[in-house]
Amino acid sequence: MKSLNKLLAAVSRSFYLSMRFLPVEMRAGVSVAYLLARATDTVADSVDMPMNERLVLLKMMSEIIEGQMNRDDATVCFGRLGSLGGEQKHRGEGELLCRFPECIAQLEALPQDQQDLVREVLRVIVSGQTWDLEYFETESAVMYPEQLERYTYMVAGCVGEFWTRLGILTIGEKFSTKPEGQLLSWGRHYGMALQLVNILRDREEDLSRGRSYLPDGDIETWFQKAEAGLREGVYYADSLQLGRLRFSTLLPAQLGLDTLALLKQTPDEQGQKVKVARKQVYAQMWQAFLFAWKKAM
Repeated sequence: MKSLNKLLAAVSRSFYLSMRFLPVEMRAGVSVAYLLARATDTVADSVDMPMNERLVLLKMMSEIIEGQMNRDDATVCFGRLGSLGGEQKHRGEGELLCRFPECIAQLEALPQDQQDLVREVLRVIVSGQTWDLEYFETESAVMYPEQLERYTYMVAGCVGEFWTRLGILTIGEKFSTKPEGQLLSWGRHYGMALQLVNILRDREEDLSRGRSYLPDGDIETWFQKAEAGLREGVYYADSLQLGRLRFSTLLPAQLGLDTLALLKQTPDEQGQKVKVARKQVYAQMWQAFLFAWKKAM
């Protein structure tokens, strides 16, 4: 796993900050799941590739993750990913596609019960990415709130559930003071809120590409839903018993709340994607550390 740590840092500034502080029992499973999801997301977002080709490649990647593809076909898929990786503008994402076989090897090195959880969450994530491609091939906007909620669950809410199940599997009774059902609910809503923050942040860019994820209505409603879900993430973190785990779980919620605050301050017409300043990231890391340390006392 050490050989992929730099790759993790290259493809996600904020996630890597959380991942490196995770308890060692969870670290490999979470890291592998993230890299695989980021790889499939990179393929889904490769706008220079025809949609049908992206769907075929996503299906092939999914079959490899599931362990259902023979070696010859997998070699073909790895070659196509390597070629696509060379075309990526984002250096880290290009390297990730080229090193997809290493990610699969890391998946197969996990204990079987952890492999099963990773495959389960990737199955849901890829279904969400596939829905996204197919839906916007014929539509320009999400029409109903239920569609948006289903989409945010498939690409992110399921990750909160995965985080919970993996934590309970690897850490057991030391994971949290709350019952599994409550944690699954908080984790699901937390993940959906993080994805909603991304949608709110990227809405002008998405509109320029001819797609809108926000159903017609008061945008303030979606800000409120995102904030409420992030608050559930704070409750989730507060229930955890290990300091490292509390830190890793709380930090994305803090950064998400900061991003929402910046979005409210930034007029849409500026057309610039907001980003939490590095100084503020460090400040939030310190606050998360204090939160984790005080709970441990």
